[in-house]
Amino acid sequence: MMKTQPNKSIDKKLTAAQISPPLFRQLLIVAILGFSAIWAIDAYSGIIAVFDAFSYPICITAFILIYLISFSRANQQSLHYLAYLVVAGYLISCSIWHHLPGNGQFSNSAQWLGLNYVIVYLFLDVKKAAPATAIVFVATITGHYFALIQNHTTGEALVVTLNMAIAHAIYIFLLWTVIKLRVTTDQVIARADMLEDFAYIDVLTRALNRRGIEKVFNELNLDSAEQKKNYAILIIDIDHFKQVNDLNGHLIGDKVLTSIAGKIRRSIHPNDILCRWGGEEFVVLTLNRTPQQVMTLAENLRLAVSQLVIDDIANITVSIGVGHSHEASSKEAVFKIADDHLYDAKQSGRNTIRASQA
Repeated sequence: MMKTQPNKSIDKKLTAAQISPPLFRQLLIVAILGFSAIWAIDAYSGIIAVFDAFSYPICITAFILIYLISFSRANQQSLHYLAYLVVAGYLISCSIWHHLPGNGQFSNSAQWLGLNYVIVYLFLDVKKAAPATAIVFVATITGHYFALIQNHTTGEALVVTLNMAIAHAIYIFLLWTVIKLRVTTDQVIARADMLEDFAYIDVLTRALNRRGIEKVFNELNLDSAEQKKNYAILIIDIDHFKQVNDLNGHLIGDKVLTSIAGKIRRSIHPNDILCRWGGEEFVVLTLNRTPQQVMTLAENLRLAVSQLVIDDIANITVSIGVGHSHEASSKEAVFKIADDHLYDAKQSGRNTIRASQA
């Protein structure tokens, strides 16, 4: 069903999608299984490096501990940082270790370094991910340069690290582009939602306007023969509202409208629908109430409004007409019945309720 409150603002800040605790735990399980599988493959093949033989079990143990802690009340963002630190720390240190003289065994670490940038934007808020990315980038490039220079000329080490820096810079740029595209899409959707809200919501009272209630009528498919719905329509008219405007001005009149709308909204069920039909008329659509319950609701609304005092204006009353779905075959006909009853209520002295005899 459509929203009944407009968006107050559109957040234009770059923010990462929130990772729920269950999803975070799933990612930790993937990390545990991934590290375990690589450890088993390297060990079985006999090409496991000394560094990996020690670091794999350390990383797996760290992930298991983080997984267990995630069930406590520990700060989830801190756990995200910790998990990222384990991954980034392993990938950078492993790659640097394998580039040191005498450690040139088979290594799968270098091609995984790009994951550091993917994971940072996955786990962390973008505002915090940006400096983390810069730190990881600098640590990766400088660490590899000092490892390479131990066994190569300055020119050779510089060429390799420059190539690495360019490749990693491209990774970061592409990731940042994806994030901006996602945020732009989110902003477009938010703006569309906001415009839709303004199209269907009365700006003054924050109730649905006539177009809004008609949209709800259509969404609920009230006239469906297959799923006949039990509903009632209450048309509420403020008595002598023109006098309020004439004697007190339109600003006070607007305050009366907003106060009555707020009182009605607080008095109906959350599933009931409130609409400002026009001028001083409101409509309430209520579902699955008996005629007696509908009359009780109408009386509660009439009484609640009569007790309002707005800027020393008292004795504000409403007249209410009620129509029930069992009285007609279409919502238009039910509305006509409620409108006719409202006319009777106004003709009968106002501050009263009129409905068909049960």
